[in-house]
Amino acid sequence: MKQLTMVLVGVFLSVGTLYAQDDDLGSGGSLDGGDLLIEITASPFNGDGWGDQLLHFGAFRARYAVTDVLVPRLGVTMDLNNTQSTPDEVLTYGQYEVMPGLEYHLRIDGAFRSYAALDLIFGQRNVSLESSTGSSVDGASEVPTSANYNFSDRGFLRYGVNLGFGAEYHLGSRFYIGTEIGFKLYQDNMVEVMVDGEKFQDSVKDSYAKLNTMNAIRIGFKLL
Repeated sequence: MKQLTMVLVGVFLSVGTLYAQDDDLGSGGSLDGGDLLIEITASPFNGDGWGDQLLHFGAFRARYAVTDVLVPRLGVTMDLNNTQSTPDEVLTYGQYEVMPGLEYHLRIDGAFRSYAALDLIFGQRNVSLESSTGSSVDGASEVPTSANYNFSDRGFLRYGVNLGFGAEYHLGSRFYIGTEIGFKLYQDNMVEVMVDGEKFQDSVKDSYAKLNTMNAIRIGFKLL
């Protein structure tokens, strides 16, 4: 995932540079009704199990300007992994989030824009551990060692809302950079954990309220 993130950031920067070379960067750009934009977001802040990456992948976003102040958007995150941790164990892990939302642009000053946004959050995580010599687990990534075992990675269904505030600067007619910070409320409905085909733990619900910094860096360009 780290290599993929860096490659994608590099591609977006390269494409943006090519677009920018065709424009007068000094004059800036604008966002008008009918414009279709695509962006990748990232964050330099560590957290949520992202490890020691320089940039932590945030989301792909598509944005469509209905008017110069109303901009519907759709963000998608995805993390897929299938790892053979030992010769007889295979860990399967997949997680995604889909975030449809709407931006309302509060200030427009030439190439600079600021906005408030509201997103809905829908997500899911599927986890399983298959073993040919030991116990197999469905709904979690590890074999429990006690009746009240606390799993570090457990499958869930997620829904919630995110309130964000952001700003962007259009460097030319097609390329722009920006930032966004938000606050999200969401609930994870943890799935049942099955060990060797028998129920080990019932499903539970956990609620969270967190600062959302995963879109702190935004790099995008206009498709239309």
